[in-house]
Amino acid sequence: MKILVLSNLYPPHHAGTYDLHCQNVADALRLRGHQVHVLTSRHGIGSEQRGGEVERRFELNGVYEHALVTKFRELSRIETHNHRALQEVIASFQPDLIHVFSLNGVSKSLIFSLRNARLPTVYDMSDYWLADGVREDAWLRWWNNPKAPFGNSLWRAVLEALGRRGHLDASAPTRMMKGFDRIPALYARHAEPNSIAAFRFDRLYFASHSLKQATEEAGFRVNHAEVIYPGIQTQSFVSDVKPPTAPFQKLLIVASLDAKSGVMTAVKALHLARENKVKVSLSIYGRGETDHIAQIRSYIAMNQLHVDFLPVSNLVRDLPALYRRHDALLHTAEWNEPYALTPLEAMASGIPVIGTTIGGAGELCRHGENALTYLPGDEGDLARRIQELHDQPDVRCRIADNAQQEVLAKYNETTVMDRIENYLQTSLEVWAHEAT
Repeated sequence: MKILVLSNLYPPHHAGTYDLHCQNVADALRLRGHQVHVLTSRHGIGSEQRGGEVERRFELNGVYEHALVTKFRELSRIETHNHRALQEVIASFQPDLIHVFSLNGVSKSLIFSLRNARLPTVYDMSDYWLADGVREDAWLRWWNNPKAPFGNSLWRAVLEALGRRGHLDASAPTRMMKGFDRIPALYARHAEPNSIAAFRFDRLYFASHSLKQATEEAGFRVNHAEVIYPGIQTQSFVSDVKPPTAPFQKLLIVASLDAKSGVMTAVKALHLARENKVKVSLSIYGRGETDHIAQIRSYIAMNQLHVDFLPVSNLVRDLPALYRRHDALLHTAEWNEPYALTPLEAMASGIPVIGTTIGGAGELCRHGENALTYLPGDEGDLARRIQELHDQPDVRCRIADNAQQEVLAKYNETTVMDRIENYLQTSLEVWAHEAT
């Protein structure tokens, strides 16, 4: 297949969990013999990059330190530019299928252009760009919000009366089709599940049931979507499960350090565990918000806790060795993460995981079977789980072994890519059947 991949970011610029997922899928598809071309943003470079397997042409709006543009003229310029880039790449590459990853910060009206292009299109939903981002998109809000400010409403009415909106729909779509002049369901305070008819996604899969449910509850018609959990390169992480006789001393957190990371909860739990005579240390690996990190450091110093902040250089290179040097991973997220790779990586590495019960990780971690779980934000509950692993070596050995076998069988990159490749191929067949 000739596959055109669309994404807001693509490594090495702002390489993180979501854009690394896009790169991993693209690279794996290439290794399987598919011709893959990537169209992404020019984030991180001064000018457009054309030609080659990766073209960096989209302009971002309001994310990753790009200023938020809301004025009509500049919005129109950005939208027209992004749609022109898409049309030119489609014309030159002539893909068999378009594979869309995150559009966070990218023109959401590209959804309409992709629909109008009548090419097989598959969406990989691994973050909240659809559930939360579409209703916040500045261009769509300018044209479709029925409760726009008076000045905006007046200017919009003038442009519509002059036929300007219909003209723009050809170069920077404002709606799926005529008749959707406003989309009240999109901007309602509480949207009914599957109620927004102005967007249609025939073929898509989500990274977790949690993300799929959140998108349905946001009003989008995605109840037909599949769920395909992202995989990991298990061969990079696999290691022997430590025997029950091994000491239990070193805990690890791998996270973005902000208020919703739950790292402060973990530090408080460590304090409680120490009061219960559990002598363990904590290593924290991640970058984040300066003020939040300062709060954590202050608490650590005030209570004289054994906590180290590890230097962050390269995720791919650092993490396998880090997991092996520690005795358990704490996955402390206090928000509905779409999915979580670090618990999978730790499980593959043979170390037990203590995780929260929400989001994608909450679906992976089953208490007493392949992990221990606790209520997010509850340092007392987490301290009890830490003590449980400390005091019961047979438990930590059993759940680590169960988890490793499960990850190697179900979440290795080959197995997951088989599912994605089959879904893409089936999408082509469904599209061909519907076209006849």
